[in-house]
Amino acid sequence: MSQIETVPGELWQTIHPEDRDRYYQQRQQAIACQQAYTVSYRVLAADGNYYWWQEQVIPEASDVPDRQVTCINRTEVNSTEPESVKTPIKTAQLEAVQQRFQDLVNGLEDTIVWEYDAETARFTFVSQSAAEILGYPVEQWLEQPNFWQNLIHPEDRVNIGHFYHQEKRERDCSLEYRCIAADGRVVWLRDRLHFARDREGKSKLRGLMLDITAAKQTEAELRESEARFRTMADGAPVMIWMAGTDSLWEFANQSWLNFTGRSLKQELGEGWTEAVHPQDVSRCVETYLSAFHSRQEFAQEFRLRRADGKYRWIFEKGSPRFTPDGSFAGYIGCCLDISDRKVSEDALKTRAEELTYLTTVLAQTNATLEKRNQELDQFAYVASHDLKAPLRAIANLSGWIEEDLSDKLTADTRHQMNLLRGRVHRMETLINGLLQYSRVGRMDTPKFEVSVGDLLAEVVDSLSPPETFSIEIAPMPTIVTEKLPLQQVFTNLISNAIKYHPRQDGRVSISVQEYASNYEFVVADDGDGIAPEYHDKVFGIFQTLSPRDTIESTGIGLAIVKKIVEQQGGTIRLKSKPGQGAAFYFTWKK
Repeated sequence: MSQIETVPGELWQTIHPEDRDRYYQQRQQAIACQQAYTVSYRVLAADGNYYWWQEQVIPEASDVPDRQVTCINRTEVNSTEPESVKTPIKTAQLEAVQQRFQDLVNGLEDTIVWEYDAETARFTFVSQSAAEILGYPVEQWLEQPNFWQNLIHPEDRVNIGHFYHQEKRERDCSLEYRCIAADGRVVWLRDRLHFARDREGKSKLRGLMLDITAAKQTEAELRESEARFRTMADGAPVMIWMAGTDSLWEFANQSWLNFTGRSLKQELGEGWTEAVHPQDVSRCVETYLSAFHSRQEFAQEFRLRRADGKYRWIFEKGSPRFTPDGSFAGYIGCCLDISDRKVSEDALKTRAEELTYLTTVLAQTNATLEKRNQELDQFAYVASHDLKAPLRAIANLSGWIEEDLSDKLTADTRHQMNLLRGRVHRMETLINGLLQYSRVGRMDTPKFEVSVGDLLAEVVDSLSPPETFSIEIAPMPTIVTEKLPLQQVFTNLISNAIKYHPRQDGRVSISVQEYASNYEFVVADDGDGIAPEYHDKVFGIFQTLSPRDTIESTGIGLAIVKKIVEQQGGTIRLKSKPGQGAAFYFTWKK
């Protein structure tokens, strides 16, 4: 480094040639050691004469990367030099220099330049920034003894006060402490002290007070944020880690430490890899480093040794971290024990394989069942045709016989012939009922909007109840469903209510209740009712409560109703007591 690069060019040219080397050496030595220094040298003035100057420098650490120190200079006429070399400086020039110095220090923001006399406990100089930072006028600093000590925060006063007494401490230092401003604010200062002596040999303290309140608040907020993060991270139910810009771990939360049973010191750096399963560690580290170098998120699964020595499956997800200015700050990740999920997945895979096999078997069974149903339909058709044909023949023959022998038949014989035709009719009805029952659920009919009120009107009209019989129908909804199954249910229930009613002036009421997913219909009558012990029995096939010779019945109607309702995903129940009528409740999906 050349002299011109180290010393400002204008200053270098004005220094007396005989003083330059000495000035340069002292200055460079002080800068290298970052120490205060005092040096005397001659300076060429505007009038062409050389004058002796004394320069006192207090080094101050700088945030500027290209510089080692920032110097605040106090330059004055040195009256101690020999008369032979000393030339009086002009008053105007001295005042100009002093004014420039005043302007310089008073223009500093967030920094107080001061000089203190330890013997008198008074400040001999304080820059105007003191009033702006702490709110007390400069005159008060200069006029009141021990003024400064009284501003120091009571908790810092004892430890700081003695640094301002040269007899106790005569070396440069840097202090941080709190002061109470005039408005009650707490102001943090970083005070850089330089101990020196004036021309009379008296001790002087000179220094710079930097307002670092904002920096301290930032530090406190940062500490609070870090503490809050650690509290949150340690209390999290998942394992959390953080790595720096070198990819090495610098934090692992308490959940991780509890899981591995290791200390934080053991896990930091690359220590965490020691608990990873030997078969997984290479893949695990490679995945992490690959994402780290590309600054990408990553996710992976690996086995990690738990504190009890057992390996557990871990799901890990990591993401890059960035500072507010966009600089890369490292990685943060979280880990979750998924061993139970792994077991469930394996079990689910096994079940899926079993389900695939069962599905194949079921498909084959369905195909076989469909074939059997087709065969059953064919059989039922043929059987019904073959059974009903002779029945019709018997009915016809009985009619012909009765007609041919009408003058020879007794009343008893005519009664027997009527019974014969009744049995034939019952047998034909039974065959039709069996065919109906067998076809429930095996015939696909289209769904469309059905007005239940109109459907009930059609049913009642087809049944032709006695004129004295009352059928009351509450307002009914319009639903999207298969019409024929619903029509069959209502037909059977209303028909039974009319057929088994003991009176010709009976009453049947039909109502409905809407629910979230279905409707519940009620068909109630005021007949003789049904005892509770028969409530389940009436839904069985071929079950009747009255003798078939009294009332013609196949015992299939309610069985068909139950089968249709359940085929549609609904339920049916009976509510009745002897002498109190009967009410059939059935649900129908919306």
